[in-house]
Amino acid sequence: MDHKELRASLRVSFTRRGALEAGETHFPCIVQDMSDEGLLFICTRDLEVGQLLEFSCEFYPDEPFQCRLEVVHITNGGVGARIVDLDESGSKLIHSFLEDRATEKIRRWM
Repeated sequence: MDHKELRASLRVSFTRRGALEAGETHFPCIVQDMSDEGLLFICTRDLEVGQLLEFSCEFYPDEPFQCRLEVVHITNGGVGARIVDLDESGSKLIHSFLEDRATEKIRRWM
């Protein structure tokens, strides 16, 4: 799917520190937005489209989230990655977090 197409899933903007792993190399990133299908992040490493990365962060204190990502686009605004491997507990965690963030934003608009 082209990243400019209208997305069917909920995409939520927020800032969260995360960690990436490519082989034996570990490096930090900052998540800019996320959906249940992927995320947009910034990092200081040179990455390539198609590259697979292990991603981890904490959406809630003491509740680690981990998944495997595939880089799908790289722009000056960040790196877009698709979630390609996620277990059931991770799926539940991401859905819960995205719903909580969306609800929080709606409350601020009211």
